[in-house]
Amino acid sequence: MEERGEGGAMGAGAREILHRMAAWCAVAAAAALTACAGPGTSACGNGDVVCTGSGAVRGMADGDTIAFKGIPYAQPPVGSLRWRAPQPVQPWQGVRDGSRFGPVCPQWDGRAVIGSEDCLTLNIWRPKEMPRQPLPVMVFLTGGGNHAFSGQGSPGFGGVNYNGKLAAPQGVIHVSFNNRLGALGFLAHPALDAENPEHVSGNYGSLDQIAMLRWLQQNIAAFGGDPKRIMLFGTSAGGGNICALMTAPAARGLFQAAAMESSVPTGCELQTLADAENGTGALLSQKLGCGPNADAACLRGKSPQDIVAALPGSFGVQPRQHGPNMDGQVFPQQPIAAIRKGEHAHMPVIIGNATEETMQWAAGLGPAKDAASYEAALTRAFGANEAARVREQYPMAAYASPHMALVRATTDAYFTCQSRRVAAALATSQSQAVYRYLFDHALENDAELKAQGAIHTVEHAFLFPWEGSYRPTATDLAIQQRMVADWTGLAKTGAPGAAWSATSPRDPAYLYIGSRIEMRHEDSAHCAFWDTVRLPWPHSEPRDGRAAVGPLPPCWNHRGSSICSRVGWAQPTR
Repeated sequence: MEERGEGGAMGAGAREILHRMAAWCAVAAAAALTACAGPGTSACGNGDVVCTGSGAVRGMADGDTIAFKGIPYAQPPVGSLRWRAPQPVQPWQGVRDGSRFGPVCPQWDGRAVIGSEDCLTLNIWRPKEMPRQPLPVMVFLTGGGNHAFSGQGSPGFGGVNYNGKLAAPQGVIHVSFNNRLGALGFLAHPALDAENPEHVSGNYGSLDQIAMLRWLQQNIAAFGGDPKRIMLFGTSAGGGNICALMTAPAARGLFQAAAMESSVPTGCELQTLADAENGTGALLSQKLGCGPNADAACLRGKSPQDIVAALPGSFGVQPRQHGPNMDGQVFPQQPIAAIRKGEHAHMPVIIGNATEETMQWAAGLGPAKDAASYEAALTRAFGANEAARVREQYPMAAYASPHMALVRATTDAYFTCQSRRVAAALATSQSQAVYRYLFDHALENDAELKAQGAIHTVEHAFLFPWEGSYRPTATDLAIQQRMVADWTGLAKTGAPGAAWSATSPRDPAYLYIGSRIEMRHEDSAHCAFWDTVRLPWPHSEPRDGRAAVGPLPPCWNHRGSSICSRVGWAQPTR
């Protein structure tokens, strides 16, 4: 009998992935019996010690929560396990110290390569008192272009710590985690295809995410969590990864709600396997000195520092160096195509973005200072064939400056209207509700951040405690209180607050989050116009007069740190 996903057939390769995951579950279950029978585990379930399928772990008080940090969910992907699917974690004896985060995955921090390949760990925050009833679980997927940041936090907006101190008082268990990044997480290469029975490669970071979710299915109940109420929420690349996971057969049933913030500029499309191999795969092989016909031994013989330094990654609209690819196995088809056909995991969804998403990136298209430079920037962003039409929709005179006209055009094109398209596709193909938002609030207590406006990923800072250098205003705190209630509401009941109406193709309603928080219905982003424009991204290569867009401009210093880092964008490469 043919196995079928929700709304569509499951291919042989996808079935094989599911069978391997099932085998992993059997191994993990056996490991649980061994690990929890070892010496020093008699205290499991008492206070701050929890017995997982891999062994016991001791948490520590963190505000009004107990935090369990640095828990391995898979074996370290080192040596022969580099560029392979994650393997079940080896059980440990005794009680593991859960007071410290595990290492971040290898990445470029703007100065040097940091981190360790032994990085596949997760972190759990639960209320101090063990709940009597299982609590919903919120799992955060970080942004960072799939090549930066970790489950600990990010340097943006004065520093954002990805902990559960706001979620726990709302009756929610919070999880953050690391997955492989950059070329170590997403390299597609013919030499790696040859090792794989399905003859595909890449998507190792995505398989890590699925492995983490399977670990939660097996273990989160021991922490007081409900494995049938798991919500993913993520910003930027994290949101895009969630959209892809909603269509991955191996992730089916592993989560039941989703929120995508400052995300889906690709419209939930992935690069193809061929594009990934001919692009990043070929370039990395060349930079590592392995040649055009590199074998896997040469690639694995390089240090993680050399691999990351060769292609550290860049932010912006192109080139897309690191991320999932449509390999026909982990992702059998384009996620947006699967969604339109209803062949995805149906669940309630929050999706939205900020009003000045492209503030930094737009500067790299110009700078747009007058009519001539504005025209040139539009041509770079949208191609010669579309620039004149975009200029008519976004005349300079209607905005405070040519640069702001460019910011509005690129934000509308790549974020607001892409979010609306994905929301409409979801709302059309499933019965579960979809909720859109538009975030229009700058961090007011920092002059430079206030001048930048509601920039890329700013809204995710409101979902975590203000523990960095930024000091929130009363308005910041009021917005935070509302957002935390709505996001945790989705996790608990499948719906945010009653004041947030669902969107639909006939009524593209969205929650406006700004000086006021209210429902709006108008198409202020010219989405009807953008529906007629062929965007250069996510299509792979510019041609026929279309745009040749590139990475962000160099970052600038502010109080001793990079402004790009402070707002969640790392130092770009040239």
